[in-house]
Amino acid sequence: MACKVICGDMLDVLDRPEYFERFDFCFCDPPFNIGHPYVGYQDSVEDNSYQWRVLHWVIRAWASLNETGVLALHGNDYLQELYLRYAHSQGMHRIATVIWHYRFGQHQDANWINSHAYCLVFAKDPKNYTWNPDEVLVESDRASTYGDGRITQSKRGGRRVPLTVWGIPSDGPNWGRVQGNSRERRAGHPNQLPEVYLERLLRAYTSPGDYVLDPFCGSGTTAAVATTLGRVCVTIDVSEESCRSARERISKGAVRVGGSDG
Repeated sequence: MACKVICGDMLDVLDRPEYFERFDFCFCDPPFNIGHPYVGYQDSVEDNSYQWRVLHWVIRAWASLNETGVLALHGNDYLQELYLRYAHSQGMHRIATVIWHYRFGQHQDANWINSHAYCLVFAKDPKNYTWNPDEVLVESDRASTYGDGRITQSKRGGRRVPLTVWGIPSDGPNWGRVQGNSRERRAGHPNQLPEVYLERLLRAYTSPGDYVLDPFCGSGTTAAVATTLGRVCVTIDVSEESCRSARERISKGAVRVGGSDG
């Protein structure tokens, strides 16, 4: 089976022996504790309890990786601070920090409009992990903007590995927040990540046949993209409705994998 969707709390599910040291890649996009009512889940807990849960989420996700596994932790400013604190306490090796830039941030008069989230990437062995740069190349500014003839002499002919800020023009379309008229949009999931975001992570840090874990399934983006790319995926969610919706989405496949603008 290419993808297994499990309904339950990730701490309970990942406590099962079969999920220790199994996965090649884990992507975590946990609840942000902003008080939003999702389908089958209320994203609001007392702050100390939330910090405790984040710590244990990180520990269990880390323990699920095999000896060459990679963990990607997605979150806002507050979560990033917690991730870094807990990662340091656990001796985790950070290999990359990505900033996802999106538009359509919520207007506010008291401060700048927020338009980013973080993805902190850690490797069990910083000298031995999957890294496929040729799978994620984009056109360089020298080729697309400046017409620099020297690109013909470069190793990749005017293409390069993406920058650490994702969602900029050279990345192409469909990098913003998934809006209501998008083909990707799933009902009841207002904070979906775009498929191209997960596609880039999965192409870079995994190979076909690798085992992928997403312990916070949500709308099923990771699972749909992983399955379409030929990875084996396990994903978990506390909401029965989210699990049902994710299974439906996975059966249809990702709608943008391969670079389609549709």
